[in-house]
Amino acid sequence: MRRSRAETDASHTKLSRRAALLGGVQLLFMGGLAARMRHLQVDQADQFRLLAEENRINIRLIPPVRGEIFDRNGVQLAKNVPSYRIVMVREDAGDFRAVMQRVADLINLSPEQTARALEELEDNSAPFLPVTIAEGVSWDAVSAVSVNAPALPGVSPEVGSTRVYPRGSDFAHVVGRVGRVSPKDLEALENPDAVLRIPRFQIGKINVEAREEDLLRGTAGNRQVEVNATGRVMRELERREGQSGADLQLTIDAKLQNYVQARLRGESAAVVILDCEKGDVVANSSAPSYDPNLFI
Repeated sequence: MRRSRAETDASHTKLSRRAALLGGVQLLFMGGLAARMRHLQVDQADQFRLLAEENRINIRLIPPVRGEIFDRNGVQLAKNVPSYRIVMVREDAGDFRAVMQRVADLINLSPEQTARALEELEDNSAPFLPVTIAEGVSWDAVSAVSVNAPALPGVSPEVGSTRVYPRGSDFAHVVGRVGRVSPKDLEALENPDAVLRIPRFQIGKINVEAREEDLLRGTAGNRQVEVNATGRVMRELERREGQSGADLQLTIDAKLQNYVQARLRGESAAVVILDCEKGDVVANSSAPSYDPNLFI
């Protein structure tokens, strides 16, 4: 049965209305998407650019080089020697326990060393700061970590420094020693320096090392590094060197100190020798003594 022209026109009108309505809905939807895209890409561009930069760029502290200590004639009593270490940034490592186990297997860390490193990583209140998970490692260990860097996110080798006391027990009661920052050390400071919160960072514990801590420590620097999605450092963008600690020269004479310590060996006694004209302490010995290098 053929439809009349009036019925056909009415049908076309209904279709046109539906098409117009559907087109209007689509246009409204597309307009909403366009407005949302403009809001994200234009209005909030600065905010998302900042978030992207924070994900791409990390700021890391550079520990300062500790000042050295000399006797009155320039003989070294406390010095720094280069040492290799492996560090991990927990925030960049993802599953840091699994990564830590891979590092331990790679460079043959003992179960005790691995457990201690995991404990320090878990206790670290600033996950963006590097934690030393192995120190005093060999060049072979550094090479192994570097070659396997893609499988070790957040892990990198570094060159640090270790405190050494060349005169051993002769100056233990004068120079003192350094040790790791403890919670008690932080509690004693009203506004502790940020560098003191780096795990395994060392400060003076007793005698001259402790009394002149602020002078010997120096000021930390920082560096901006670009990292990829796995946390691997791709390049260094900016570096601001810190200020090394100041060197100290004591009035003690190393040769005389050594002579006095040799005379006191096997005794329980103390000796102080003064320069009567200048008032300088040229020897200050106590026995029995100990080797401060054993505590580093």
